[in-house]
Amino acid sequence: MKRKRGFVLAGLCLMVIVALTSGVALAKGAMTITGTVNDDYQIVADDGQVYEVGQNEKGDEVVDLAGKRVKATGTVEESEGQKTINITSYEVVEE
Repeated sequence: MKRKRGFVLAGLCLMVIVALTSGVALAKGAMTITGTVNDDYQIVADDGQVYEVGQNEKGDEVVDLAGKRVKATGTVEESEGQKTINITSYEVVEE
């Protein structure tokens, strides 16, 4: 009986750990980047990382700012080594 209770307790602990770590992984998707908008619907961040700009209302506004530096906040998704930012807010950064 004690052994069975130990397995149940271990299983519950494992479920709690998985739930907590998956929540952290989801939170990592939201971030703010600062970089220059180029003519290819991308933001080249200050660290050289290239982000495709996702197609939504804010993203469409940002791609019209080609050549300007912006600070963009949104969720980042990565697929096949390519990062896409779905912008939720942005501001033009004066140099």
